[in-house]
Amino acid sequence: MKKPVVFMFSGQGSQYFHMGKELYENHPRFKLWMDHCDEILLPLIGTSLVDVLYKKDNKTEAFDQILFTNPALLCVEFSLARVLMEMGIQPDYLLGYSLGEFSAAVISGAISLEDGIQLTVDYAKLLESKSEPAAMLAIISSDELAKESPELLERCWITGKNFDSNFVVSGLTEDILNLQKVLGEKNIVSQKLPVNYGFHTSLMDPIKQEFKSLVSGINVFPMRIPTISSLTSSEINDIDDDYLWNVVRQPVEFEKTIISMLDRGDFIFVDVGPSGSLATFVKYLLPENSQSLYLEAINQFGKNLSTINKLKSELITGVC
Repeated sequence: MKKPVVFMFSGQGSQYFHMGKELYENHPRFKLWMDHCDEILLPLIGTSLVDVLYKKDNKTEAFDQILFTNPALLCVEFSLARVLMEMGIQPDYLLGYSLGEFSAAVISGAISLEDGIQLTVDYAKLLESKSEPAAMLAIISSDELAKESPELLERCWITGKNFDSNFVVSGLTEDILNLQKVLGEKNIVSQKLPVNYGFHTSLMDPIKQEFKSLVSGINVFPMRIPTISSLTSSEINDIDDDYLWNVVRQPVEFEKTIISMLDRGDFIFVDVGPSGSLATFVKYLLPENSQSLYLEAINQFGKNLSTINKLKSELITGVC
């Protein structure tokens, strides 16, 4: 019996300069979808995202701005998903991680691509104007650290549980930098994420009403593809302003969500984000002798064409 295919979409922190560039330059269908997204986005940000992302040799300060990274994630994930679906790889389920839930909503048909892109831009503008600068830190340690040494995290929030020895915290920039220094002194590995806002914390609260107003103005349609929420760890049937607000405000329960899914059976988890990070998380969550599989569409190490073609070969030829 064929295992159900799950498309997973990552959020802020998984982006990087030139993500998908090799595909853009060598895969006509990926280029077509990225150019389509770029046409929608151009009047909203006043410049070409494709130019910012792909047409420069050196990383620009502009790309670090959430006004670019927010829609860039949606556009790349949407384009990757369309390419996979055109290859004949159809998802049985969708799963988003934080901002990746916006991508899942678009692919599911719950919101249009145009509204999804508009929302990522308007959301970014709200953050730029009303949210304090902050930071996020991935910690390579069990979240039991918070119980064993509560003083370490007293000025931060746990905002994502990825697997047993990997969790994410958010906080004001100075507090996160101080935490990273202390963790280093204790030989605990951590990595600051390319994120400048305190997602999934009370630092988001100043934008609550305006964000919900943005979402309430969007036309929402029935989902054509079943979607699993990494907020509730269960299948959702629709989205509204309360749900999407909780997506950006509440912690991400990725570990709990995957474990809950595995209790139902085996799956093929396909990471449709740019970095392959969610596939890595699933790798560490699979129990011994599991028949589930984890695959990535692309990653930050190059060879995107060979990676996506390998994925196609493994899925279409029935090896999985």
